[in-house]
Amino acid sequence: MVNYTPAVMGKEEYKDSVAPGNKVREYMVENFETISEKLTILEASEMLLNLDLSGAPVVDKHGNMIGFLSEKDCLKFVLDSKYYNHAPSTVTHYMSTQVMTISPNDSLTSVIELFLRNSFQIYPVVEEGRVIGTISRQKILKSISDLDETSW
Repeated sequence: MVNYTPAVMGKEEYKDSVAPGNKVREYMVENFETISEKLTILEASEMLLNLDLSGAPVVDKHGNMIGFLSEKDCLKFVLDSKYYNHAPSTVTHYMSTQVMTISPNDSLTSVIELFLRNSFQIYPVVEEGRVIGTISRQKILKSISDLDETSW
């Protein structure tokens, strides 16, 4: 999966100034949920609700990320099904395919800037084309409350 994340202004200057422990790798969730491309949108919506997730990567049968399904994508289905009486189809019809991803080596500061600039609640963390974790606004907010002000 190609990293579609736009360049963050000043990202390079953070690279050297941020302590090694303040990289995405230290804060990402490595035990994350994925959604199979074969699931219906109903099944995937129920999964997100039951697991209290705002979204999850969609993977093919080989485990490669092919998209991302968010609560917002599920709301699109709800609208279509109620208003247009559309029957449920697979997640591939509703998922986002132009996915913004981040690297595990990105600084915590640069990811916070991405969350502030975009409406996304969660980003897949990709290394060498494979999803290795996720990072959410909620996870960062909880984690940075434990950091000293001078540690980042």
